[in-house]
Amino acid sequence: MNALIHSETTPYSGPQLSPAQLQARQVRQALEQAWPALLDAPQTLNELAGLGRSHRVRARGRVLHEGFANKGSLWLLVRGKVSMGKRSEKGKWWQSHSLSAGQWLDLSSAWSCSLYPETAIATTAVLAHEFPATEVLRLSREEPVLLGTLLASLSRFSCEAIAARQALTIKDFPVRLAEWLLVQLQQSDSADHLVISELKRDLAAQLGATPETLSRTLRQFQESGLIEMQHSEVWIPDVQRLRGFCKASVSR
Repeated sequence: MNALIHSETTPYSGPQLSPAQLQARQVRQALEQAWPALLDAPQTLNELAGLGRSHRVRARGRVLHEGFANKGSLWLLVRGKVSMGKRSEKGKWWQSHSLSAGQWLDLSSAWSCSLYPETAIATTAVLAHEFPATEVLRLSREEPVLLGTLLASLSRFSCEAIAARQALTIKDFPVRLAEWLLVQLQQSDSADHLVISELKRDLAAQLGATPETLSRTLRQFQESGLIEMQHSEVWIPDVQRLRGFCKASVSR
């Protein structure tokens, strides 16, 4: 399975923007993706977008480093793609998940200035924005919509982490893979087509399996008609059938 990585930006047809203006616009767009509730509070969104500073990281560079202390920053991915995970004692990379523009790299460690739980490696050229947590908190006190949005994000992050741990212990691998495909489909622009951008070994590690098990399960899905696949492209001809597969497998 080959990695096919791409990033998209919203076409812009207005006046020519300076590099600083373009970057500010991209930060705002990423915030809109991460926290769509702020679309109803444009002034708050603008103030938030003006906080902090942006960082450019080359492909294969580190954005965050596991074990280093967070000095009180929230990190938002503005452009590009990032692999989150850890290296083993032998130096092998184990990916837990991947992130794209409009997603937070770390929402939890900033509040206690604790250690980063994972390393973030840029798999493409990346633009990431660093927000000072103290400034975000100050603005949250003034703007209830921002406070509610922040708390909702932290709650969702915690629930997703718990669900991911539970899935590794109580769900068979085919179910985990099917559910992962359904989540990716929801995030795509198509009703039945998605592109798997992760490398096979990274996706397998993320789902708690070996690359061989991943390949075998994908082949079984194809043979049973649950999916159609060509290289890194996947078509799901009957989404309801795939959902039914997950429910039937869990209930057994």
